[in-house]
Amino acid sequence: NILAIMGNLVVLIILVSSQYKLTVPRFLMCNLAFADFCTGIYLLLIAIKDVQTQSQYYNYAIDWQTGAGCSAAGFFTVFASELSIYTLTVITLERWHTITYAMELERKVRFRHAVVIMLVGWVFAFTIALLPIFEVSSYMKVSICLPMDIETPLAQAYIMFLLVLNILAFIIICTCYISIYFTVR
Repeated sequence: NILAIMGNLVVLIILVSSQYKLTVPRFLMCNLAFADFCTGIYLLLIAIKDVQTQSQYYNYAIDWQTGAGCSAAGFFTVFASELSIYTLTVITLERWHTITYAMELERKVRFRHAVVIMLVGWVFAFTIALLPIFEVSSYMKVSICLPMDIETPLAQAYIMFLLVLNILAFIIICTCYISIYFTVR
């Protein structure tokens, strides 16, 4: 967790402060590094709680799961996961587009387009992570603070939506890389 935080912080600092122009791929890598940084924060929060309870978590479980700490940890992990998956999908699509249309410079992905695309991703990830706080699902059901509530149809729909969306992202990524392979082969 500390390594994830420090490593991604270093990546962000290097990419942002580099003397080279912030290109579309570098910009997308910054977004991915930030998402992974948030995953590190989630892991740190869980590790801190583990150390605080000194292997007697069962004595503190209810207080932790129903408290603000678990909600914060859950928010960080869902936000980070969804932003990471979204960013990986965008990176893949950008690479596929760049390779597929390598000879057509007018079809190049522009920086401003990448900013708008990533802004949509940030709003999406933030909204999805916020929904369990507003009782669409709940971060309180499991000790690792994931939104695993399936008691209501709305909570079930939330989980199914995320699963289907993430499977779709996986299929898009695989399809693009297979296409890239056959294009450069």
